[in-house]
Amino acid sequence: MKSIVSFAIITFMTMALVSTSGAQSQYQEEIYKARDRVLPALIHIQPVIMDYLTGREKKQSVVGSGIIISPDGYAVTNYHVAGRSERIICTLHDREQVAATLVGGDPATDIAVIKLDLSEYDGKIISAVLGDSKSLQVGQTVLAMGSPLALSRSVSMGVISTISRFFPGDIRLPSGEKTGRYNTWLQTDAAINPGNSGGPLVNLDGEVVGINTRGVFFAQNIGFSIPVNTVKQVAETLIEHGKVERSWIGTHAQPLQELQQFFGADIDRGVLIASIDPGSPAEIAGLAAGNVILKYNGVDVSARFEEELPSFYQLIAASPTNQEIEVTALVNGGEKQFKIIPRLLGDLQGTDFDFEKWGFTAKALTKQMAIDNRLQDTLGVFVTQAAAPGPAYSGGLRRGDVIKKVNNKIMDDLEQLKQLYESLKSEEKLLLTIDRNDSIRFILLKLEKEKNLDE
Repeated sequence: MKSIVSFAIITFMTMALVSTSGAQSQYQEEIYKARDRVLPALIHIQPVIMDYLTGREKKQSVVGSGIIISPDGYAVTNYHVAGRSERIICTLHDREQVAATLVGGDPATDIAVIKLDLSEYDGKIISAVLGDSKSLQVGQTVLAMGSPLALSRSVSMGVISTISRFFPGDIRLPSGEKTGRYNTWLQTDAAINPGNSGGPLVNLDGEVVGINTRGVFFAQNIGFSIPVNTVKQVAETLIEHGKVERSWIGTHAQPLQELQQFFGADIDRGVLIASIDPGSPAEIAGLAAGNVILKYNGVDVSARFEEELPSFYQLIAASPTNQEIEVTALVNGGEKQFKIIPRLLGDLQGTDFDFEKWGFTAKALTKQMAIDNRLQDTLGVFVTQAAAPGPAYSGGLRRGDVIKKVNNKIMDDLEQLKQLYESLKSEEKLLLTIDRNDSIRFILLKLEKEKNLDE
């Protein structure tokens, strides 16, 4: 009897092992199929970008990843990889290299689109299938592909840790722009390292469900990707228009849940205004911090939790500009209507220029830069950095200063300063009038005299 029982147990265990082995084999095959569907569309990107953060114009080669999204050579990557590139070289699945051009970039979502130059390429272009990030579930298996630490065609595996991560603080790209306001993030424990940026996050159906963007230093198995639904929307706009334009009213919100008890236990909907930009359409209309917006341009809005805030910002961004819209808000316990005229937000960061002889780099001021730096207007030129050593650094010029005058001549914008620079290159002294933290200061630059080549 004992031998019969033992035989039965052994048989059961053997069948269980065979079943487990079969399931593992099937799971492995799914991974292989997903890999093979996307890997041929993966590209290794080597852009040359201009860096002004040392106070000097400097070309710098970086490494990133991208994914081909159409048979005619359009590809998606991160803005911080290629959005400010001067030249782009891409390595395709067959190790052949082709040049690419920047179609457009959107720093607010950290997405850029490039176009491969296929005029001299004889190989086959394979594009990836873009999936639906709304169908993702926590715990779902995903593959992260790209060039971590410049190691091209790498694949790591993990699961979706969170499908709607939101970062309430300011996230800035290396070029200085804020990002992340208009989207949530996919969090994954698949390894994402520098160089993975712009590469695809892939489900086991071989569909791209996200674009890998950043890992977290000094943390293990925490990486973030932009949901592919956001990527598709932004990429389509960039291909059609070359840029993404958004409307602005100047409101900054926070989750209603954080202060719900203070504003009233019966308030379970709406968007709480935390602050308003000075001189913004919202301030002109009479909205104030502490108001709770209930309806925006005919649409009911609510953000009890932080991951609901991007939807509210997207609604504002899609508003028609220079047209009056109605906002209903809760003010002192009662509903009140406001008439607001949204404006175009414009570029987040201005263009840079290297004033080499004077020893500093500077950029044009944008509306967003004025808001971020609490400036009253966009008049003047924003100092990116003073080169050390150099005349500007020695004179006391620093990053964040706004040049208002040069030798008592008013400088309203970067173009004016560039024209003056060309006419004053032979000067040995220069007086700058700058605005630093709402205080006017004078800075004297002592310059080296240019040598005459005939001497």
